[in-house]
Amino acid sequence: MTSHNKQRLAAHIIPLSIASTFDLARQEWDLVAVEISEEWDSCPCGQDIKEHCYIRNRLNGNSTYVGNVCINRFIEIDTGNLFDGLRRIAADDSANANHDLIEHAYRMGYLYGEKEYRFLKQTALTRNLSAAQIAWKRKINRRILAQTVVKRRTLR
Repeated sequence: MTSHNKQRLAAHIIPLSIASTFDLARQEWDLVAVEISEEWDSCPCGQDIKEHCYIRNRLNGNSTYVGNVCINRFIEIDTGNLFDGLRRIAADDSANANHDLIEHAYRMGYLYGEKEYRFLKQTALTRNLSAAQIAWKRKINRRILAQTVVKRRTLR
């Protein structure tokens, strides 16, 4: 397994950016989706990955993906515990999403507005839910896992 190589990542990101230096180019990118795959893939830095972070350049519309470590370490977009939350609901679609996953799902438009956002926040630490609440949570979690956009949010 190779290590994370900032120079290789920069060689991939700079041609897709407006800026000609990595420090400026990395600031042009927004996180637009995340995915945990079953198969190994390769980050542009050379590292083997299963956690993909899809990014889009807000200045020119170019898109690419990088691994979770590179998005945090080099591009400096914090994914926090997002992948932990994804793994949790992928293993059990009735599980509680964590704060980072709820925020990401809301920002990406995977939730039907404030009502679902509040429901997930209010039940995030609740262990005993009614059958109706569990069914609703499963429906929302499946939509998050499928990255189904129901209400488009503008990225910051």
